Amino acid sequence: PVVVYEGSARQAVRELPKNINVAATVALAGVGFERTLVRVVSDPGVSRNTHQIELEGPSGRAVIRAENLPDPQNPRTSQNAYLSLIATLRRLASTAAVGS
Repeated sequence: PVVVYEGSARQAVRELPKNINVAATVALAGVGFERTLVRVVSDPGVSRNTHQIELEGPSGRAVIRAENLPDPQNPRTSQNAYLSLIATLRRLASTAAVGS
């Protein structure tokens, strides 16, 4: 495994714009691009696109880990990426919403 990048989400977006969508989303939803820290690791021994989000605050700590399978037609992305986009477009086009 090799650490490809380590630093702020703001700089990660500049340096790795095609590979930083999860970190950018976390930064937007959380403490911002400057205070969100990102580490990108390239590991040829890993067969899944893995995201680990670590949150820490005065009340405790949480770790969320997702291991996505690559898309068979485009192994540089996961199936979840385009499925999430489709769900978002459907939600935006819908006149009614159920749930959050």
